[in-house]
Amino acid sequence: MQTAELAEESRDTEYIPSGIQGLDELLDGKGLPKGSIIFIVGGPGSGKTTLGLQFLCNGAASGDHGVYFSLDEPLDSVIRNSAKVGLNVDQLYRERKIGLRDASPIISVEGEISAQKFLRSAESGLTSLINKVDGATRSPPAQRLVIDSLATLILQFPVDAERRLAIKGIIEAIRPLNCTTLLVSELSDTALERAYAFEEYLSDGVIVMMSLNVGGETLQSFTVEKMRGVDHDKLAHPYKIVKGGIQVFPTEVADY
Repeated sequence: MQTAELAEESRDTEYIPSGIQGLDELLDGKGLPKGSIIFIVGGPGSGKTTLGLQFLCNGAASGDHGVYFSLDEPLDSVIRNSAKVGLNVDQLYRERKIGLRDASPIISVEGEISAQKFLRSAESGLTSLINKVDGATRSPPAQRLVIDSLATLILQFPVDAERRLAIKGIIEAIRPLNCTTLLVSELSDTALERAYAFEEYLSDGVIVMMSLNVGGETLQSFTVEKMRGVDHDKLAHPYKIVKGGIQVFPTEVADY
């Protein structure tokens, strides 16, 4: 049952369909809160990038312009891998229904340099990234945004305090854009019980995609850990990567 505060918040919130099969059922049938910033957290190969591109492709089908920023994977690789799961990223890009941006060069720090110079370079890269995100989402106006992967940015700030300021800075910069945003990040702990990362407290939502080895079999678990403005399902559910992207099974519980 919703609390009075959550019910009031829900009445004041607009929602958009996620485009992820089975996800909206976990979100009280509402979809994602419009303009929210949501962390997609998972390990390598869990389908985080697929989910982000699926979110953009399905949004484009309903008239939402979206922008994808890659911080670590070449765009030709992103396009090639998305085609393998049946996502028409290349066509939508050529039709200018979604934007693709390679942001990896602006946040890379190469060579042996001093810690002070490293930090200045990382800060410069962060500022450049924020400026590019701002510009890319304004012309044409974007309704959806995916940044993949924030872990690449986080590695530029090895000191906790600096890393927290960097993450806080990018979230504060994204917030006024009013884009429904997915920030992809790596799962730091693969245990079933895990501690929240600092950045997750700053977001509106957290979705965890976890691959577990149980008895020699790989099982995949999908959990909406947090979603402001939604009386969401908090259980872990199985999911798989199919033709067309991620498919979550909302009526099944990942009992492992």
